[in-house]
Amino acid sequence: MLVSAHWLKKNIKNKDIKVLDASWYLPNMNRNPKKEYVKSRIPKAVFFDIDDVCDKKSNLPHMLPNKNIFEYKVSDLGIKSDDTLIVYCKEGVLSSPRVWWMFKYFGHKKVYILNGGLKAWRFVRGGTKSGPEKIIKTKYKVGRIKNKLKVTYEDLLCLKKQKKKISILDARPKKRFLKLEPEPRKNIGRGNIEGSDNLEFSNLEINGFFKTKSAMKNIFKKVIKNNKVICTCGSGISACTVAFSLDLNGKFNWSVYDGSWTEWYLKTKN
Repeated sequence: MLVSAHWLKKNIKNKDIKVLDASWYLPNMNRNPKKEYVKSRIPKAVFFDIDDVCDKKSNLPHMLPNKNIFEYKVSDLGIKSDDTLIVYCKEGVLSSPRVWWMFKYFGHKKVYILNGGLKAWRFVRGGTKSGPEKIIKTKYKVGRIKNKLKVTYEDLLCLKKQKKKISILDARPKKRFLKLEPEPRKNIGRGNIEGSDNLEFSNLEINGFFKTKSAMKNIFKKVIKNNKVICTCGSGISACTVAFSLDLNGKFNWSVYDGSWTEWYLKTKN
């Protein structure tokens, strides 16, 4: 699930290893991850555009696409169903867990996150390239879809109405969760899902590297009330960091609320 830059440097020339740059930023950060990828990337890396490999018909940002769209988009990246995928992002582990989750949902068996991202790769003097990677298109096929890894607005509403024992963890920064700072997206108000607890995603990493399992467990003990955990955030990105951390510890029944606070706010504001 998690590989080091040392491991990647040693194994990157293996034919079945594909490297994905999954860098992504909030709209108010005024950064272009694709341009940054072209300027400097890990060798063999292709750019996985979270805002492109998504449901374009949805009025919500980067919602999970259907099977056919995912297969089409991933084929365009030259990825095969049996490839070993190493996902990284420029800023440590900010958005790579989102792409890990997408592939895991669609049944890809070998998908890992590069701990520390591009920063870690530079630490081990792995060397970088500029310009896009040459791609030979494939015919990617998804595996067995794991529906339990995702919940919809309707699913969550039903769980709450039935008063199911769940823990809802919101990965947004604490000040946004507490309504002290505005949301970065236009027309999305402040607030949080009733009954949710805040677990800021940055608490699970340090300097762009995931904390140890024991450190994570101590954090989880303070906020998780029930074994069934729903991970949420602003728009489904940092929620996946919490999901990955839970999966890394292996004892939790977790799901990601894909629409997260953006959808919840739009559906409940009236």
